Amino acid sequence: MADEPPESLEQMKNLGPVSAERLRAVGIGTPEELRRAGAVEAFVRLKRAFPEMTTHLQLYALHGAVSGIRWYLLPEAARAALRDAAERRL
Repeated sequence: MADEPPESLEQMKNLGPVSAERLRAVGIGTPEELRRAGAVEAFVRLKRAFPEMTTHLQLYALHGAVSGIRWYLLPEAARAALRDAAERRL
């Protein structure tokens, strides 16, 4: 039996209530909206709205949520590509 797609942000891998609340605050309210925006766009919106966010961990978590994997399983090459893409946008 296949996993059911998440119905809320909180049900996505790597995301909890605080992340979901912040995503909603920047206009991303559903898993589908997060997938459409993508991890880098979501991270950029969050970073602009919450400048105290200093770690790339949220970027990895968002990518993992979109991809359906745990953030800590991302290879370093993928992490580096995400960091580079985000830094070009900030």
